[in-house]
Amino acid sequence: MAQILIKTEQRQLRAESRDGQTLLDLLRQEGFRIAAPCGGQGKCGKCLVTVEDTAGERQVLACRIDASAACTVSFREQGGGAILTAADTASAAVTPGRAGLGAVVDLGTTTVVLELLDLSDGSSRGLRSAWNAQAPYGADVITRIQYCMDHPEGLQTLQAAIRGQLRDMLMELGCEPGDMKELFVAGNTVMQHLFAGLDARSIALAPFTPQTLFAEDYTPEARLRYAPCVAGYVGGDITAGLLSSGLYARPERSLFLDIGTNGEMALGGTEGFLCCAVASGPAFEGAGIACGMAGTDGAVSHVRWDGDAPELEVIGGGTPRGLCGSGLIDLLAALIQRRIISAYGLLQGPDEAPESYARWLGEDENGNGIFYLTADRSVYLTAGDVRQLQLAKAAVAAGIAVLLKKAGLRVEDLDRLYLAGGFGTYMDAKSAAAIGMLPAALAEKTVLLGNASLAGARLALLDETKRDTLLEIRRSCRYLELSGDPDFNREYPEQMLFYEEDDEEWN
Repeated sequence: MAQILIKTEQRQLRAESRDGQTLLDLLRQEGFRIAAPCGGQGKCGKCLVTVEDTAGERQVLACRIDASAACTVSFREQGGGAILTAADTASAAVTPGRAGLGAVVDLGTTTVVLELLDLSDGSSRGLRSAWNAQAPYGADVITRIQYCMDHPEGLQTLQAAIRGQLRDMLMELGCEPGDMKELFVAGNTVMQHLFAGLDARSIALAPFTPQTLFAEDYTPEARLRYAPCVAGYVGGDITAGLLSSGLYARPERSLFLDIGTNGEMALGGTEGFLCCAVASGPAFEGAGIACGMAGTDGAVSHVRWDGDAPELEVIGGGTPRGLCGSGLIDLLAALIQRRIISAYGLLQGPDEAPESYARWLGEDENGNGIFYLTADRSVYLTAGDVRQLQLAKAAVAAGIAVLLKKAGLRVEDLDRLYLAGGFGTYMDAKSAAAIGMLPAALAEKTVLLGNASLAGARLALLDETKRDTLLEIRRSCRYLELSGDPDFNREYPEQMLFYEEDDEEWN
């Protein structure tokens, strides 16, 4: 046993470590928000902390040091404060005769949003959003499933983390959990499994079959309900989003797109939907990016470059601390348009770029390019970041292309592109088209939905008839598994290019 002083910008406390416990495990145990996208496998390098002992001060990876080796540990917590969330306009009829309080949850892999509602009239009693408390156990659902497989108590740990977080959110809104009449949860299939305490490992292994699709009003607790899922990787957040957007009742051919840790999409309308999911990874939500962060205060949310220097829009208006997803897409688009990033994704060094751009560029110890976004060089984009974003954008673009092909449609045949979720709503569609993630023809046809998942959950909580509509939407969805699909395997590498190779001139 050892006594350790843990210090962050927000708080400090003393904790006692167990024998053989890593420092990362201790920080998780005490509820600290520390980035660990790889789940503590020593691969991502994001759980960097400063430790101090009798030998002095040094920086180490928290997942690779025994907790008892430190006397004091300090680091900057991730995701502090409210997450930037998109507004939505869905309004709900209220089932007569109901009273008391209910809550709806958008259960995202990276972020969680909860709203407390009065069941009698549908009025909102408040909203809370935060970094998902499971994030220190892995940035994506596969890493979290792996954590459950590697640790006997892993599933219980992750379930307790997210349920404890929602309990705290409710109490912040002045609601004791026991006073709440009903909770309606909408999330991807894995997140709903982990919340329900169900083994999700089968979703990570072919043929990717979940324990349940929550389609039979699955209620392990009398006051808990879930949005029905379509498949292992098209979840309740998508059926809830199709409900709140009204696409299931619109006589148009549209593409519904929710880009997060998983890129889930649905193509169709009143005659049903063809759905798929791509492994876009957590890069668009800031995880696994050197200066990536969630959409909280200090995150660069937009980048414009019309003059001699980039102009930054910072959430909260203060000093930039990092880049969230929408800012990353804008920056990537600006660098591609100026050919600071090549068609193949090579980030140029200062000796390779025109003099007007050289002052923003540098090189790491391996000679790879770095683009510095701030004068003090505290916020930057690395060559490795570009690669992660390139892989993510190619997955989304390939998914769209294959969906259209399977449906026998061209991009020009679509009436609208609907973007859901916080990242999708704040993302500039023109920037996404500039990097080749979205078809250019859809940039002008884009409709921003806001948090469609939360809005759908709200509809289903307040109006009980909408629960049947959710099940009808689920039945109207046909799932396309892209793993091993020859069309996707051909399309994916082609979508890695940022632009046509014969257009290499500097702007």
